[in-house]
Amino acid sequence: MGNLQALFYYPIFLTVMLVVVIVHFYRLYPMDTDSLLDKKKPMALVTILMVATILFLGLRPISGRAFGDTSTYAAVYMLMTDDLLLPDYTRGDWLFNFIMYSCSKIMSVQYFFLLIEVLYIVPVYFACRRFSKENGATLIIFFLTAFSFFSYGTNGIRNGAAASIFILALSFMKGDRTWEKITYLILCFVSYNLHHSMALPIMASIAAYFIRNPRLMFYFWVASIVLSFAIGGSISEIFSGLGFDERLNTYITGETVDDLVVKDVFRWDFLLYSSMPIILGWYVIFRRRIYTKTYAILLGTYIYANAFWVMVIRAAFSNRFAYLSWFLYPIVLAYPMLVMPVWKDKPGLKLGIIMVGHMAFTILMWYLTGRY
Repeated sequence: MGNLQALFYYPIFLTVMLVVVIVHFYRLYPMDTDSLLDKKKPMALVTILMVATILFLGLRPISGRAFGDTSTYAAVYMLMTDDLLLPDYTRGDWLFNFIMYSCSKIMSVQYFFLLIEVLYIVPVYFACRRFSKENGATLIIFFLTAFSFFSYGTNGIRNGAAASIFILALSFMKGDRTWEKITYLILCFVSYNLHHSMALPIMASIAAYFIRNPRLMFYFWVASIVLSFAIGGSISEIFSGLGFDERLNTYITGETVDDLVVKDVFRWDFLLYSSMPIILGWYVIFRRRIYTKTYAILLGTYIYANAFWVMVIRAAFSNRFAYLSWFLYPIVLAYPMLVMPVWKDKPGLKLGIIMVGHMAFTILMWYLTGRY
């Protein structure tokens, strides 16, 4: 019965978010440039939505069928509770292991998952408010409706929490004050030690901070496609041989099995999906000639991280490697339309259409894959 109830969680979540998107669309479409970009929107309703999402996902049933690795984490947690398994702080994601073991001594596994959901959602809530004081609510809705949101809130929970903390780190990286830079470094340290695969986006953000020439960014991404076609297999071997991160090596070499793994196949569908924020970025920068420091960091981090995935696109665990850029997808896609005059006319309508399309893609992916 518990598994059956758990299987309804994702359809229920999608239904609620679809209603939210439709209602929000009707709020957006009449807006002109001034009302969209300069008028601060209320955050109360989206705050309630995020709290409800935390409770809904955090207090979910323990079901491997519906929530993937949730059951595995629960089993490990119970072993830690009974001191049958002790964490190894000398290797791996030691900070996550420390949190998990410490929680096993003071709370049930259900409250542990609730805490992880807080770590997954709350950092993005504050990051979105920092990225856009006027339109933080819309930015949050884009995040909640991304097709990878539910999976990394219930299945790849370590990666999801680490990625969200890194998004918050990026919101401080754009600042010029010393304390903001220190906060960025601290949050990156936390993110990396929750999940070592975050080494890639962290390095991509540093590259984006120092290499902001937009043409170089786009050239690098296009070159990654060419290289993937020409010598993709050799590049995978080079990356796996660098040894800078064990988990990234696992994603490249495919030492374990996942039902989404597709090896030795160039994923044009993944590439097309990945290109949407980049195509929008090209339009914003070269056609509308709008470019800011914050957008340079966000877009550059996404492009550089995504380019490395493109080079190893045929590798096993390509989907998980892709997430190391895709977690930024909703932020990078929505940000320019919410803070810059991207559209000459009917900006609210065009933003709303893209938001609906973003939601529709998430529903389509659920329909095609049947994944919860």
